[in-house]
Amino acid sequence: MELFYSKLDKHIESLDEKFGSKFVIKKAAYNGIILVLKDGCGESSFKLWVHKHFKLVTIGELQVVYGIESNNPVITYEQLYVTIKECHERVEHHGRDKTWKEIKQQYRWIPFDVVVIFLSQCDLCWNRKAFPKPIADKPIISISFLTRLQVDLIDMRSIPDGGFHWILHTKDRFAKFSWAYALKTKEAQPVAEKLLHQFYSFELPRILQSDNGKIRCKSDKTESLISRKSSMSKRQVIDLYFLTTTISAYYYYYFF
Repeated sequence: MELFYSKLDKHIESLDEKFGSKFVIKKAAYNGIILVLKDGCGESSFKLWVHKHFKLVTIGELQVVYGIESNNPVITYEQLYVTIKECHERVEHHGRDKTWKEIKQQYRWIPFDVVVIFLSQCDLCWNRKAFPKPIADKPIISISFLTRLQVDLIDMRSIPDGGFHWILHTKDRFAKFSWAYALKTKEAQPVAEKLLHQFYSFELPRILQSDNGKIRCKSDKTESLISRKSSMSKRQVIDLYFLTTTISAYYYYYFF
């Protein structure tokens, strides 16, 4: 709150003296407005300004100053922080425009510049960043399921979740079906493990595709390894061949 009022005071000081004196309404001026509207006391120029912009509304035993045009209660300088904060929270921190709309509908004499100053101090808004999205897809021709598998790493370091800082996103170019895997690092080993897990479920694609190029998985060579190493299961051969060649080569050349 102190930082908000410090910045607001500096902003008021930077304004023209005539405009700055009525940029916000402090409590003393607010009481003066009530006296003008109630008893007609005050300087002629001040009374003219008051009658042009304000009216007095009695709510129970309280006399509240309202704006004539907006028919909303006037907010004093001392109430600015709390009032803007309440409006900003009501719109769930959804930005400047929604906050400003909420304020205009409810209150009078809260300048737009004051709202901007408040929002610049909102820690939650500063920490909330746009969710990173994969780069727009390039047109890639694929003739059948798992002919080409698009592979991307999405950087989530600005908004990590439980130690996970990356998302491995894979997409079949023919079926447009996507898979996503949470990663703590972008090192080759965890990437390879997630891809192997997918390949055990859906088989090996012919080509892995990234924004930087493509690399063939050469499933025919995997079958050749199986025939020569009959003592090994297909899964073990894929582990050996894929981890030591394809994933390592792909990750080194296309992710770094």
